[in-house]
This record gives sequence, structure tokens and C-alpha cells, in this order.
Amino acid sequence: MTDPASYRPRPTRLGHLVLKVRDIDRSLAFYTEVVGLTVSDWIDHHMVFLRASEDHHDLALLQLPPGHTDIPEGHYPAVEHFSYRVESIDEMEKITAMLVARGIAIDRGLGRHGPGANTFIVFRDPDGNNVEFYTDMTQITAGSPYEPSVWDGKDWEGQSSGAASRRVGPGSRGAVAWIDRGSRAG
Repeated sequence: MTDPASYRPRPTRLGHLVLKVRDIDRSLAFYTEVVGLTVSDWIDHHMVFLRASEDHHDLALLQLPPGHTDIPEGHYPAVEHFSYRVESIDEMEKITAMLVARGIAIDRGLGRHGPGANTFIVFRDPDGNNVEFYTDMTQITAGSPYEPSVWDGKDWEGQSSGAASRRVGPGSRGAVAWIDRGSRAG
């Protein structure tokens, strides 16, 4: 019999994330209108379950009790970011243009991470949580062996999350101009 303590889980993807929010209606509008999620269910009017695909939910929003209106000075959200995959760099460019058009600041990207080699863009929701869209992540399969690497953060820009990354465009102020010039991540 195998020792239960030696078992190693094999997660395949992010299942779901619950965020505490100060204004559930404002956050719901953000996640449905800007991120493109669909409502699955609610618990009263203090928790809403949202989905991007066939799973019942991959994000839930939980209303904080009254009195939690401002982010305290020096406060950093417990979750650095969470990420949703999109199909292509073309969709990433459309998302970038949409964020700029809506006046939503882009914190990092449009760029390409070193680890994972995925194109990304990071922006914040109304509660200051970092939201990332990504595409083209390295796939590690039985037929495509992969050896872990240690990345030197000094070689990359835009690494406020601690993960090495570099920009493939000029970031929030110039992203649309970069897109309009027809540049592509490479």
C-alpha cells in the first residue's frame, strides 16, 4: 500500500477565485461588461458566481460588510492577480483597445512573460485587484518535455509581480498606437 503522505496532486488549471468587493453591483458590471463573464448564480445579493466557459463558475464576488469603502493606505490585495486565457494576440489587441477606450489604466503589458512565454495584459478592477488576460502560453505535455528554468529578473521589464516579463508594446499610454502600427508579439 502506498503512503498517503507521498501522494502528489496534479492540478490542471485554475478552478475559481473569490474576491471580496466593496460594491458588488459596480464589480459585477466590470466583470460582465469589461471582462466578458456571464452570471451563473447569486447567493442573496451578497455573492455572485461568474463564468467564462462551461464551468459553473471560475470567479465569485463576495460583498464586504458595510463600512469597507476605501482601500487603506499601504494596503495591497491578498491576490496579486488572476488570469483568463483568450484565443489569440488579435483578441489581446482588441482587449487593449477596449480598455484604453473605456479609460481603464493598463498596469503591465501588452507584453510577453518570460516564464510561460505567454502574451499578457494586466489592469485593475474597481477594487484594485489585478486582472490579467493572456494567450499563447507554453504547453507542457508528455510529448513535449520541459525543464524548469530560473529567470533573471534583471533581464526583464514590468516584473512588479515578481515574474520576469518584458513588454512587446509600450504599455498603457502607447498600446493603441503600437497596435495601430500593426506590431505583433514575437
